[in-house]
Amino acid sequence: MARTQAFSAFSGFTVPELLVVLLLAGMMAAVATPWFNRVHRRNVLRTAAVEIETTLLAARMRAVKRNLPASVFINTTPDEEGSFKLDTIEPDPPAPTPTPTPVRHLSISAKSLKFVSLPDPSKITFDGTGRRTFPPSPTPGTIVLEGPNANQITVETDVSGRVRIITPVEWR
Repeated sequence: MARTQAFSAFSGFTVPELLVVLLLAGMMAAVATPWFNRVHRRNVLRTAAVEIETTLLAARMRAVKRNLPASVFINTTPDEEGSFKLDTIEPDPPAPTPTPTPVRHLSISAKSLKFVSLPDPSKITFDGTGRRTFPPSPTPGTIVLEGPNANQITVETDVSGRVRIITPVEWR
């Protein structure tokens, strides 16, 4: 009987020990939360850039497959749901003809990013060989996105049709 009484007297944690552990856990959470928020905002911006890159590459592949021009139009004004729209259209309509129904849509949430620069007008066109025909060379086919912390990511399309993402060297 004496042995169990001695064991129970020394088992468990005291209230001050539990309070110290809770205080340390709270301090670690307070330090880590802003860092996780920054990482989340960067990932949202990076994901939007990857979605735009994928849309451009899909339009290029579509143009090559059908041997017809394909364009990606970027609507920079958010719709009623708060999203930017990227529409893939083929073939490019003649000037007086209204824009045909898009073949594909992409919606990107406008909550955490904005477009800083786009080609004028907001379209990139690929021909049947996969080369970028609009905007014409030497005008760059760049799309610059900005996140909430003023981080910018660039989606660049060169005249050969290559699409790439340029991330900042230093994130804020």
